[in-house]
Amino acid sequence: MAQKSFWRFISEVRQETKKVTWPNRKQLLSTTGAVMVVLLVCGIFLGLLDIIFTNVIGDLLKFLTGGL
Repeated sequence: MAQKSFWRFISEVRQETKKVTWPNRKQLLSTTGAVMVVLLVCGIFLGLLDIIFTNVIGDLLKFLTGGL
């Protein structure tokens, strides 16, 4: 029974993937480029926040502990 349902599932997956509208090469490259740019911008933004917060918290701890 489980074997039969597995093959039925595979068959249905194949049928559904035939219905998908796949992007052409130009669309694929442009959307991939957009994703890479967004990731780069987010990475830089988070990196800068990390540096700022690290320095601010470090300075605050130095101030509160008397500069040790």
